[in-house]
Amino acid sequence: MGENGRHAAAHKGESFYELAAGILQRLEQRQGSIKSLTIGNDRVKPENKRKVYALICQTLKYATVLVPLLERSGITKTENIDRRVALLQLHDLLLTKAGLQRNGANGQLNKKMSRHAKKLHTELEVIRQERGAECNEDLVPEHLRDSVSTFRYIRVNLLATTVDQVVGQFVEEGYTLIDSSTVERNQLHSVLKVNSRTFMRDLDLHDLLVFPPGTDLHAHKLFVNGSVVLQDKASCIPAHILQPAAGSKALDACAAPGNKTSHMASLMGNQGKIFAFERNMARMGTLLKLTSQAKCKIITAQCADFLSINPLDPEYADVEYALLDPSCSGSGIVNRMDALVDSYIATINKEAGDEDVGDGGNGNGGADKSRLHNLAKFQNLIILHAMRFPAIKRITYSTCSVHEEENEAVVASVLDSQSEFALAPTEQVIPTWPRRGLETAGLMKKQADSLVRSLPEDGTNGFFVAAFVRIAPADPEQIKMQLEEYQDSSLYAKGGQNAVPLSQNNGAVQQSRRQKRGSRGKRKEGAMSAPVLDNEATLATSGRSKRTRVAPLPMVATGAARSKGKKRPRRKTSVAAI
Repeated sequence: MGENGRHAAAHKGESFYELAAGILQRLEQRQGSIKSLTIGNDRVKPENKRKVYALICQTLKYATVLVPLLERSGITKTENIDRRVALLQLHDLLLTKAGLQRNGANGQLNKKMSRHAKKLHTELEVIRQERGAECNEDLVPEHLRDSVSTFRYIRVNLLATTVDQVVGQFVEEGYTLIDSSTVERNQLHSVLKVNSRTFMRDLDLHDLLVFPPGTDLHAHKLFVNGSVVLQDKASCIPAHILQPAAGSKALDACAAPGNKTSHMASLMGNQGKIFAFERNMARMGTLLKLTSQAKCKIITAQCADFLSINPLDPEYADVEYALLDPSCSGSGIVNRMDALVDSYIATINKEAGDEDVGDGGNGNGGADKSRLHNLAKFQNLIILHAMRFPAIKRITYSTCSVHEEENEAVVASVLDSQSEFALAPTEQVIPTWPRRGLETAGLMKKQADSLVRSLPEDGTNGFFVAAFVRIAPADPEQIKMQLEEYQDSSLYAKGGQNAVPLSQNNGAVQQSRRQKRGSRGKRKEGAMSAPVLDNEATLATSGRSKRTRVAPLPMVATGAARSKGKKRPRRKTSVAAI
């Protein structure tokens, strides 16, 4: 039985806590983020998404108390309850006023847990006294408490509605619109107070609205129907700086999950064409789903490594804009729930006597110098490769990192490596935004002022954006030489040991479009295109033969590279249920 079949079978007759326990198990196995496994999980009913998300987050938050308490009680053995189900029940029984969930829950499991309620409450009180906790919140490890609050940003999808219409909808629902012209940047937290039904237009981006921290709009009809996108402000900056013109051609080099791609389509008014590249098939599914929900009709999504695409392929002869958001350390992300998952896994490992098990390499803050060095090399390659597309005239490079090595140092290296592109002037790079780049790594002040930085204290995730503009025409012969040099270099060997030379990949997309949809037989080099979603959005799935695969730098691999002899998944020619 396939993965989907197993999930469907597990879903049948599944109770509320059993469904949540399945999500907890997948988190332990690092199979997704909390949001993707709850809010983005089709198996969770829309009316339950917020409830399941909150339960998972709160259970993980108190895991350092609940896991040892559960182990000490021995309930899982005496009552024969799955430990994850029992852990979730334990949270509701001890830490919520409402107690155990009744709607959709298994009544027999609830009875088993309720029999031990008095004993469990006593045990919790003992732990509180031992730790000197005056309230339950004091039991949460300090590094997991919400020390920094980012605002809730929603981007208006201009393909579905207008900013004024969305503002009017929220006002009609009882929200108070704050006049942003009367608000100073340092007053945002005092104006948009937690739990208040207030909002305002963003001070810098015309299609962005700002709500108080903690505002939950996942179930709001405007989000469900694709009229708005829940997207952090920092993540919205690249597309605004790129300024892709309506009717033009653009590319997104590392497109999944797709919010920046759909933002480009929104700013272009669904006029023109966007090539979206994503090398991981699972993430490709997310890309297609999000861009479909956002009503994008100009995106051609290709399951391919951007570094394997030939810039001189006629298919891309008119591409003028490139949005680059490659793999990075993620050190700027503050509202990601990785810390909760890491703490939970460390706690269950400790209870199992395996205290030396690490966090799986998913921590954000402790990126070592070696990893940063290799990420920076990969990021440098991505930018230089985009600059080889002959018609490209504007490029944005962004990271969700606060490390200089991935930001200013990469920009300085790129500027030193070529003479066809320079940094865009400050007035073209969100001039109203106050925090600029660092005057370091050989960058002059004027250059640093052309860069955008954001930090958690700005009310956003940590982020970095640079914009490159063409100052000299492309030389096709020079590009060919650069490609040959790259293929002969050690960087190419590390970046794609199994790579096919780019010259052999020339015209692959055009060739693939001559193939009949669903054709079988010997696989050809390049990509296979098949219409999905609607007549204008397409998915091209790269050939998966060993010769055509291009791997990234080993240190930043995401697991897409396959070992020899492993059975390859069946190649898809269409995407269903998007």
